[in-house]
Amino acid sequence: MGKGKGHIPLRTCISCGEKRNKKELIRLALDRHLQLVRDDQGKKQGRGAYICKSISCKENLSKHKKLKRVFRSEKNITLSPDLKI
Repeated sequence: MGKGKGHIPLRTCISCGEKRNKKELIRLALDRHLQLVRDDQGKKQGRGAYICKSISCKENLSKHKKLKRVFRSEKNITLSPDLKI
């Protein structure tokens, strides 16, 4: 199955689990200090995750226990102080 002209990449929000168009979501990535940062260009190395632009998903992100599993890390993941979602 090739990526045709009408291919629309879908991604899943890590907070609510809803599938959406990749352009409708915000990509997050980990920096080398295990801080969650926004990746607008989608070019940061390593594993990335996506979150909806809804307020409830953004608020649940800091309480989210899935971050360790999503980023496959055994260490604690913190939110970057300058993270603007």
